[in-house]
Amino acid sequence: MTTGSFQPGAVEHPARHIPPELAHRTRPHLANGTELIVKEIRRLYPEFDMPPDSDLGRRLSEGVSLAVHRFWDLVEAPDSPREPLLDRFRDLGRAELRDGRNLDGLQSALRVGSRMSFRFLTDHRETLGISPDTLFRIADAIFFHMDELAVASTEGYAEAQAQRSEELERQRGRLVRLLLNEPSAPPETIAHHARMLGWQLPQTAAAVVVADGENAEPGAPSLPPDVLTDVTWLDAHLVMPDPDGPGRQRVLDAALSGRIAAIGPTVPLSRLPLSLRYAQKALELGQRGVLDTGGLIRCSDHLATLALFADRDLLDVLCRTRLAPLADLPPAQADRLAETLLSWLRHAHNANRVAEHLYVHPQTVRYRLRRIRDLFGPDLDDAERRFELEIALYAHTLTRAADS
Repeated sequence: MTTGSFQPGAVEHPARHIPPELAHRTRPHLANGTELIVKEIRRLYPEFDMPPDSDLGRRLSEGVSLAVHRFWDLVEAPDSPREPLLDRFRDLGRAELRDGRNLDGLQSALRVGSRMSFRFLTDHRETLGISPDTLFRIADAIFFHMDELAVASTEGYAEAQAQRSEELERQRGRLVRLLLNEPSAPPETIAHHARMLGWQLPQTAAAVVVADGENAEPGAPSLPPDVLTDVTWLDAHLVMPDPDGPGRQRVLDAALSGRIAAIGPTVPLSRLPLSLRYAQKALELGQRGVLDTGGLIRCSDHLATLALFADRDLLDVLCRTRLAPLADLPPAQADRLAETLLSWLRHAHNANRVAEHLYVHPQTVRYRLRRIRDLFGPDLDDAERRFELEIALYAHTLTRAADS
């Protein structure tokens, strides 16, 4: 069948080139011809061999009758509107999808109708007074007519597919919200919606947040069908079952390539709101530059940082309080001393190891440490203060790197 850029109803129907009086001579034979076409379709295609009073039986008879009678209506009145018939065949295309069939049967039936109609006219050419030239014009018009109906049925089928897909996505998004929103929906509600979608409830899952952006790589693989998506939030939210299974996160990496995204920790299904909170925090830190956004941000790789930044106000208080001795220094000097102190705390107070880590001379490190001792005094001898200092310095380092 002709599809491509062909738009049904948009071009002149070649029926206008057939003598209109031929329609009057042909009409007495249409009922018998329609019946023969229906019988032949049922014989050739078992899926249409249904009782005449069944839904499919009635649709077949009605479709054939409409196609045949409307063709000769167009011969008589070629300028009459074709859209009502085309709309009816769009409905037939939708019905095929609704009944779980593809379009092969319907379009094969249209081909049978074209062939039998032309054969009938050929066999009765002399009786109906059809010249060879007119017979050629009729052939052209019949096949154009059936092509136009085939395209209309394809349009209806495609529209129904799109509507079904949109409804499925809405239902999947609704289940995502039930799983991620707080307070959590009752388990029986979640189980009901999952059954409606044929989604098997997993033992564990993780929430994924994908930032709204325009950098997604074209042709990225689609997500596995069991990954639920909801795009009604500001950022897209996903629910990924069994995220630690073989190859699962590799697939997620590929599908989200080019986007800033974060996956929360793996949790039981009932704890997904917690996984979402961590994923949202990780995405925020990634967008601020605190966490590397070179690929999918995995919360499980940054638990300490997430815990550290969980309460930003409290973290700011800790940094201001513990790093107050550096506040009045020039920024460059304060950064050098902060870097040296953090390295000293991490390397068991060993100046030589600090020098190796910072690529400076050990004497430079000892000079800086004397200055640090002057600034921080007894805090350096208190284990709890040293722990708080290390936290504050680590947060300071991440923040400075993000701001630079």
